Amino acid sequence: MILRMWSNGGDVGAPRIVGRAGRLGAVIAAVWLFAGCGNGQSPTEASRLAEARRAEGEAAKTPDRVDALFLGLGPDIPRDGATDCPFQGYWSGYPRGSSVRVRVSTRVPQNVQAGIAAALEPIGPATGGALNVTIESTGEIDPQPGFNEVTVTETAVPRAAGCSTEAGCLQYRFAGRGLMMGARIVAPVGRSLGAHVHDAVGHAVLGLCHIDARLIGGAENSLMSAGIGAPPGSGATGLTGLDLEAIRSVYASSVNPGAARATFLAARLVNLQAGQLPRGQ
Repeated sequence: MILRMWSNGGDVGAPRIVGRAGRLGAVIAAVWLFAGCGNGQSPTEASRLAEARRAEGEAAKTPDRVDALFLGLGPDIPRDGATDCPFQGYWSGYPRGSSVRVRVSTRVPQNVQAGIAAALEPIGPATGGALNVTIESTGEIDPQPGFNEVTVTETAVPRAAGCSTEAGCLQYRFAGRGLMMGARIVAPVGRSLGAHVHDAVGHAVLGLCHIDARLIGGAENSLMSAGIGAPPGSGATGLTGLDLEAIRSVYASSVNPGAARATFLAARLVNLQAGQLPRGQ
């Protein structure tokens, strides 16, 4: 089966210094003591506490990021509705234990090939070894994907290569709903590195959906950033901390590709949506 898819008034009465120099010295000493002690924390301790709180805040957001990236649902999806999920509401991915080969035509510039290769490196560790991804260059002008293969090429006329527009296309191959078995990417000549990595790594290898750039603090915070003012490919040129945290969360669970949102909810990977009752009620 093939599916085409193609972010105040004046001072408040300044105190007058009246009295002996000794009293003034005591006041100054008290001020210095207050400034030095603060709340009893050194600058380093305060910094560590702030970082810990930031990390806690980010962790609390992970379920919504998982919802958007893996299912195309939840509060973080692009406001324009363009999630670009093959099967919205279901996790699309290669079965655990798969070896996925990415074959890139020599028509694709060397710097883009290198960028795709670099973006693939974190996938093995992030998935706990559930996906083994390799990359190779091929002299084929328009390589066709075999089983568990992703192919990438560039052409001046994407329509002639089977795309519906000259903007290029991404064609998935599935063994069943959400069970990926390959993908073919045809890009127009000159496509940016970010756009190539977005399609090849984000969509074709990991099966990820779009996330709203404005809701995550900016397009640079995710490879899959999209939405109003952030066309796909305008985000990071590799998997970010936000992306990797969501990936680790899902692959550390017992959930498998093809699973529906209800399974993610039962595994506590996503949050209850408004109006949704907990299981068993």
